[in-house]
Amino acid sequence: MKYRFLLFDADCTLLDFPADMTQAFHRMYAAQFAAQRPFQPELLDCYEACNNRAWARFERGECAKGQLYISRFVEFLAQTGLSGDPEAVNASYFEALAQTGTPYPGAVELLRELYGSFQLYMITNGNVVSQMPRLRHAGLAEYFQEVFVSEAVGVGKPDKRYFDYVADHIPGFRAAEALVIGDSPSSDVQGAINAGLDSLWYDPPGLNHTRPQRFTYRAETYGGILEILRNV
Repeated sequence: MKYRFLLFDADCTLLDFPADMTQAFHRMYAAQFAAQRPFQPELLDCYEACNNRAWARFERGECAKGQLYISRFVEFLAQTGLSGDPEAVNASYFEALAQTGTPYPGAVELLRELYGSFQLYMITNGNVVSQMPRLRHAGLAEYFQEVFVSEAVGVGKPDKRYFDYVADHIPGFRAAEALVIGDSPSSDVQGAINAGLDSLWYDPPGLNHTRPQRFTYRAETYGGILEILRNV
């Protein structure tokens, strides 16, 4: 068996982040803005666009994690004309997000199949407040020996320093025996490249990602992930 250490991404790989984000936004909006304006679907679309731009800035190293969180709501308020304190709105959103935790169909079964044969670790750019509750609610937390949340590390994917931290905190870690598994070309695959690690790009139909310039393996399904791991 070539790999001992499997470094799994969380959101859009094992956790259905779009579903969780939608639930959390609705709860946050009801608490923060319902008195100002009835909810309309385009408000969620606006937030998603602001959020995606903020994450892109973070992954390019243009802002810190705290700035990412606040800037998306600063932009959201400016574009919608709603009134609120961006920090309070962000805190309300995180509180709502912590109540979610939707695994993709087959995610628990995938980890159950791998558990015991590999050492499983989670590498996530999520936040400390909501990520662990979501993993517990989804039934995923028990399969991981440790969860490395970028906010706690102080730097996130795809920065090499994040992966250096992960490597330093996994007993007996060897780069040649580690595989990064995730959906994001800009975060997971590029992070693996930056850290000199092999990558398995999880590319289910419909995500519409830009194809990475380089990756070690590619799978469209959890069954494909298992097949690769059984044959390398």
